[in-house]
Amino acid sequence: MTLFFTSDTHFGHQRTLEFSRRPFADVTAMDAALIANWNSAVKPGDTVYHLGDFGSMESLQYLSRLNGNIILLPGNYETPEMVEVMARTCKIIEPNTMIEVEGHRFQLVHEPEEATGAGFFLFGHIHQLQTVKRNGLNVGVDCHFFHPIDLQVILFYQNAIKNHYDDNVFMERLGGK
Repeated sequence: MTLFFTSDTHFGHQRTLEFSRRPFADVTAMDAALIANWNSAVKPGDTVYHLGDFGSMESLQYLSRLNGNIILLPGNYETPEMVEVMARTCKIIEPNTMIEVEGHRFQLVHEPEEATGAGFFLFGHIHQLQTVKRNGLNVGVDCHFFHPIDLQVILFYQNAIKNHYDDNVFMERLGGK
């Protein structure tokens, strides 16, 4: 079994297709590509942590077409009704859930500002605007070629963030004011 992470698939959302400048002709093509990419990586026995903004209420029909066991942390697009429907086939978790995998601890949030503590956190919400933070990684599809990413990718970035990236990567602003 392999562990995967993703967020911000936004199945069925025309707005995301436009505002995130996703390279698909239309929502149907976007959804088809996201499903194909997901299933090319994720096998039926794998687990996928989806950190919010799955898609529209109508797109919940895709849950049966996606490989793996999905654990959902609701994002800002999930309504209570959507969460209720998703809870029939997915495990639902709360923001700031801590998980430990192979000796590594990760805090799971949708929005980066929800992260608390000094641990390494995984997030979504901001699409392709920033992939890494000083102590976190954006697992959203817009940052990872529209695929879920596995634990080895997480560990690669965690090592790079902690041991190799310098202050230029995390500059808050340029200039004096």
